[in-house]
Amino acid sequence: MILTKLISDKLKLAIDKKGTATFVVSGGTSPLKLFEDLSKIDLPWNKVQITLVDDRLVNKNHIHSNQKLINDHLLKNKAKLANFIPLSEKIIKSKIIITPFDVNLLGMGEDGHFASLFPDMINDFNLFDLSADPNILTITSHGDPFLPRITMNLSLILKSEFIVLLVKGSIKQKIIDQAKNDNSLPIHYLLKSRASNFLLEYI
Repeated sequence: MILTKLISDKLKLAIDKKGTATFVVSGGTSPLKLFEDLSKIDLPWNKVQITLVDDRLVNKNHIHSNQKLINDHLLKNKAKLANFIPLSEKIIKSKIIITPFDVNLLGMGEDGHFASLFPDMINDFNLFDLSADPNILTITSHGDPFLPRITMNLSLILKSEFIVLLVKGSIKQKIIDQAKNDNSLPIHYLLKSRASNFLLEYI
């Protein structure tokens, strides 16, 4: 509940300051309990924009759709009033969502990937270089399940007022320790690029 309150407090603060808040979320199993808890929190959810950091390019009702996961676990109860914006290449360019994001909630895979930024992409300027234009890009099939994806690049992810990285289980904790000095792991580039307004949350 501590993390639930921290995130909801930051969203409320953003609403108080600007009239709206932006909340970027990830898929996977790590945030499910947090989503369930957040959905019950008292917030002016109608003033919160929610989008995904990445998704698989499948139908929104597909079992492997992150959009379906968010709909099933977060966009319900009190949070059903939130404004969900499906991830697409146009939402930043068209200013449907304005940066900086207020809260960005990330997870990590056992290969050290986050969002849909995988180890074999590390040398891709558009995805990993901090001087690349903040962008949302479609990529070829990666991960498990092996499907084409859409993802924010690192440059865009870093345009967040506050970033939370959820790390679930002892294997992923070891990966985090390794990644601090191992530049073959994608998460290394997030860790070295963000020192403040960043929470590493072990669950």
